[in-house]
Amino acid sequence: MLSASMNLHSEQYGKSGNIGENFRRLLGSPSLDPLQTLIRESVQNVLDAAKLGQPPEVLIRLRQLTREQMCILASDVFCDLPKEETSRERIARFLDSQSPVVLEICDFGTTGLAGPTRSDQMPVGTTQTDFIDFLRNIGSSRDTSQGGGTYGFGKVSLYAMSSCNTILVDSYVHGDEDKYRRLMGCHVGKSFDVERGGYLQRYTGRHWWGELTQEGDFAEPLINEAAGKIASSLGFAERGKNRTGTSIMILGLDVQNDEGSVDSSELIGGRIVETLLWNFWPRMMASTPVARRLICNVEVNGDRLEIPAPEQFPPLDLFCLAMNKIRSDEGSGATMISCQRPVRDLGRLAIQKGVKAQRRRLVEYDSIFPAISSHIAVMRPVELVVKYFQGDSLPDERLEWAGVFVVNDDDEVEQAFADAEPPAHDDWIPDHLPKGYPKTFVNVALREIKRAAREVAAESVSPNPQGEAGPSLAKVAGEIGAILDKGIGDGAGRNKRASSGKPKHTPMKAKATRPVFDRLLEGFGLHRGPVAVFRSEIIQDSAKSGNRVQGNAMFAIDGSTISANNDIGETPEIMMFRFEAASGEVLGDKFGVEVNGESGFVEVLVAMPEMGAVTVGLEVASGGDS
Repeated sequence: MLSASMNLHSEQYGKSGNIGENFRRLLGSPSLDPLQTLIRESVQNVLDAAKLGQPPEVLIRLRQLTREQMCILASDVFCDLPKEETSRERIARFLDSQSPVVLEICDFGTTGLAGPTRSDQMPVGTTQTDFIDFLRNIGSSRDTSQGGGTYGFGKVSLYAMSSCNTILVDSYVHGDEDKYRRLMGCHVGKSFDVERGGYLQRYTGRHWWGELTQEGDFAEPLINEAAGKIASSLGFAERGKNRTGTSIMILGLDVQNDEGSVDSSELIGGRIVETLLWNFWPRMMASTPVARRLICNVEVNGDRLEIPAPEQFPPLDLFCLAMNKIRSDEGSGATMISCQRPVRDLGRLAIQKGVKAQRRRLVEYDSIFPAISSHIAVMRPVELVVKYFQGDSLPDERLEWAGVFVVNDDDEVEQAFADAEPPAHDDWIPDHLPKGYPKTFVNVALREIKRAAREVAAESVSPNPQGEAGPSLAKVAGEIGAILDKGIGDGAGRNKRASSGKPKHTPMKAKATRPVFDRLLEGFGLHRGPVAVFRSEIIQDSAKSGNRVQGNAMFAIDGSTISANNDIGETPEIMMFRFEAASGEVLGDKFGVEVNGESGFVEVLVAMPEMGAVTVGLEVASGGDS
């Protein structure tokens, strides 16, 4: 047992009543699964607390507590358990667990849970109320201009994801020299009664562990050295003046799949990474101003998981290109959606089309990323994705598109969309608003967004802006697809039989499979822009007829029409070929690479044109071919 320990305070109903155990129902029915809701709400709260002019850092840790740490929990934190039977049994069951898994959500470079620790006594002139808003009050209004956490109900998801509905909160407060470290335990359970003197003393079901006041009727957080000692013994992230912020430990992470079994830690970690990317990619982009950028890390049992850059993770690469159109000074490539009565600019919409790139799997199954992107991500100026509206896919399945809509930062317009969000911040619902201008703003924007989502594919077959009936995007894509099917010369295509007679039994010529996008590099050699890497397999039979791989890059898409003479835009440049075979690696130049009759894999590095997508055609040439 440590020198400092924590004591239990159970909240009684006040004379005017309390909200009681219905606190757990305030989250409503989010459209996302519980883990996604938890991560979304928690990170939104982190971004709202990032007021120090530096990029906030989020660390999400999934780990199993050691036996020593469990002993500290039992002896120094939860030595006194609630009287209500269900709450008592749930916490005791976790303390007796043989595999006590916890999820920690830690933030750094934020303000921490500052301000008064009790809600009934507010010092005059108080401006920061983060502690009581998070740990005491229910349903506080937002205090951050255009913030993401409008209602402050995200904390409910923390308790919902705990098998014993219990969390531990460790906070290092920025700028508070007296109470710089605060530690408190919290549990939300069922309301209950205790008979005293002929009356039933009623309790709400909310419980806190901390340091009891002299009267014994209230629990303050454990502070400073005492708080730091217990936090350190439980393995909380190290803190200090330059590492202010808050760590929340969810005891007994409760994640079950559709079959009722518990997912592995590795799978949960992958789902967390997916959720971060799918919901917060706008704040993780390289073009995001440094002070607004979100730095994320995920650990599973001490191992750091890779979080790909969204610009290099299809289909987010297309969303990032659309976002950059909106962020550009001229707003080129973006369309303003406006309301006519009253006249208001509601927000900008940008669409980006491109070749469907190969997906990178972060989870074994049930990825939240679509196989083909045909979605518009909508968000307020804080640039946190609210939801995705799905539209029609492009006619050619080798192509996909992505759109972004960002609400105008006009206060009246932004407030309308903020008020239209449910507690989980995962939708815009006009019916939540009274009749008036705000409701009109949201209705008009949603109508135009949904129309755009339906019409992107239709625009691919529409006349060009000059009224000429130019070939559609689908047609040109089909032509290029035919090139890919046939290859250039006699390379990557299908083998053709003679139009009549029996097929000739001649050795199959060497061929290259259809090149697929593999990854995106941020510059290569002297080239500072993005470089796409395409990969193809070189297949040779016993004839070993292929000696050299060569080809060209083509097809830059940025818009919905292409001129009738099949001039398909800026021609991208191949920078280098690279061949991997059993005998080793062979480096080529921009014209090709020698394969000398071997099978293997070839990589083609292509300098990407601005705001475009490319593909590659390959051929395997024999010694006699030019």
